Amino acid sequence: MSIASGALLFADSNVLIEDLLLPASAASIVVDLVAQGVYRMATSELVIKDVENVILKKASHDPDSLDILIAEFHNMRKLANLVVVPDPTPDQVRVIYGEYISVMRHKADIPVLAAGLQAKPDVILSGNREHFNDAVSARCRIPIFSCSEFLQVLATDPG
Repeated sequence: MSIASGALLFADSNVLIEDLLLPASAASIVVDLVAQGVYRMATSELVIKDVENVILKKASHDPDSLDILIAEFHNMRKLANLVVVPDPTPDQVRVIYGEYISVMRHKADIPVLAAGLQAKPDVILSGNREHFNDAVSARCRIPIFSCSEFLQVLATDPG
């Protein structure tokens, strides 16, 4: 499989959280590729709220880290030119629920999938491969990878 330069990657919240909290992670490498202009990245308002909730939760255990984490998240969004698509409407979520719950099997991720499909990405990135699985990928005809899997695909791309 080849992933063209300029491809749009849709990021689930765990991708952004991994980049924020684990600077040497696979997610950080992917975000660096986006920041370098190799790929583009989008996410949804719901994902942004999830990341902000994690920041607040982490900061409740270490209040001195709040300003740092907020600044790092803002900087990452700016450097990656992160596109934030609107959350899907309740009707859009109902449609996606009906089409995907049998393969995704997790109601809470349906709005994120609906937003991802709305963004029309070339690839969906999620560390939650139990829910964002190969059956979901086959149904929507969009490759879904964890960041590690995505990097493995890039490493084995003959092009």
